Amino acid sequence: MFSGGRLLLLAIVIGFLIQSPSYAQVTSPAYVKAIYSLPLSLDPIKMNDTASLAVGNLIYDGLLKFSPSLKIEGALAESWSTSKDGKTLTFRLKKNIFFHNGDPIKASDVEFSLKRALSAESTVRKFYDSIKQIRLLDESTLVIELNFPFPPFLSVLAGATAKVLPKNKISDSKFFSSPIGSGAFRFSGLDSKKKEINLVAFEKYHAGVPKLSQIILKETTETEAIELASKGEIHDLANWPLTESDSIFKLGQRISSPVASTWIIGLNTLKAPFDKLATRQLFKINVPVDEFRRSFYPDSIKAYGYVPNGLTGSQIKVELKVDGVQPPKEKIAIAIPRELARGQEMKEMIEKTMTSKGWKVEVNLMSWDQLMDGYSKKSHQAFLVAMNMDYPDADFLLKNFESDNPDNFSGLKNSNIDLLLKKSRATQDRKQRETFYKEALRLTEESAVTVNLFHPRANYWVSKCVQNFKPNILSDVYIDYTKVNVSPDCSSNKVVQR
Repeated sequence: MFSGGRLLLLAIVIGFLIQSPSYAQVTSPAYVKAIYSLPLSLDPIKMNDTASLAVGNLIYDGLLKFSPSLKIEGALAESWSTSKDGKTLTFRLKKNIFFHNGDPIKASDVEFSLKRALSAESTVRKFYDSIKQIRLLDESTLVIELNFPFPPFLSVLAGATAKVLPKNKISDSKFFSSPIGSGAFRFSGLDSKKKEINLVAFEKYHAGVPKLSQIILKETTETEAIELASKGEIHDLANWPLTESDSIFKLGQRISSPVASTWIIGLNTLKAPFDKLATRQLFKINVPVDEFRRSFYPDSIKAYGYVPNGLTGSQIKVELKVDGVQPPKEKIAIAIPRELARGQEMKEMIEKTMTSKGWKVEVNLMSWDQLMDGYSKKSHQAFLVAMNMDYPDADFLLKNFESDNPDNFSGLKNSNIDLLLKKSRATQDRKQRETFYKEALRLTEESAVTVNLFHPRANYWVSKCVQNFKPNILSDVYIDYTKVNVSPDCSSNKVVQR
């Protein structure tokens, strides 16, 4: 549901449905996907929440992409190679690739876009700081030189923020109110009253025209989304954290998959009383993690650490010693998303349990944009979020704790963690990197800036009309909707037509 490793709030220029004059109006039934929030940004270098990334992955393409099994494949890139020392990567673009406005995509567009990701305005620049320089050999060939051999870099380029924008169009101040990309679906409009984004199939998409002619992404709460799905007005609830016992699955398909994500309660070291290590450690121990998981997401996977299972450091165990430490007298506020169907129950359970252990805890249900605003401003004492991953490497989640990362949600400053991450990125030796990761994760667990609740198991609901829906372990952001279609003989489909 939520952002992964990088969450933020950015106001975007919005308006009513804007129809591109370059293409005919789509009249076939729309595929409707429920999302918990409209995008907080349509600028890839400022995307830090799952809703923005989900929309962005439909509108934009990058050099590379992930397959459902996390294999790295070419998107705009036809081929690529890496030098023996791992520091020079050469990409050759596909032929006949176009932006949504019909302009051909050139290597200079790629260069421009990656340099934007490294700019001061980028909130994701930490993922690209291994880049030393970018050179054009010609308008079809691009060379990226790295400061050090960084094995996960190809995964970074396959991620949801490494998107290519048209160099000659982005200077328009209104560009992101009607963005131009090269993805499978082009932006048709945003209706702020209906809380919907309208996308239509890109007829010149390099991988072939998508089977869906139109996608509508509709903002709802979880309860509203399930109700609409039960009425046949929604095709897809993949953006919502459902459990296998939800009754809606009696009316549709349940497609289950593990997800490379960790639900946490993040603690802000810049806010008292969490500026004290002993208080954070006691709080981490006292939160009813097992009860929370069993009560609300019983089919999820127990979290033994911050990193999802299967990745290096996923089961780092640290024994916290809190003998003699007492809960502080101050009230602690925990922000959780109001859009969660069982948010009120979560509030009551957490408050009751923590009160019984001597804490003064108040759980505040707030809208996602309010929660994200406080997250980006680091004004929350504590907050419940899901940390999803843009690429399957522990480095992605560990970046959250680097002292100079503006998206360090905890405010933690630990020079030892900084040094370990710097060393890990400068070595090609896999075992040595794993050693650095494990020590950095041990220090993170010891710092007690995350209460690790669980690793989710996605239970994706889609209508019985939907075909070829394949989950991706990196969350619904990376689901390939170019292959998805709706059965033509599905006469019971009630989804509103546009």
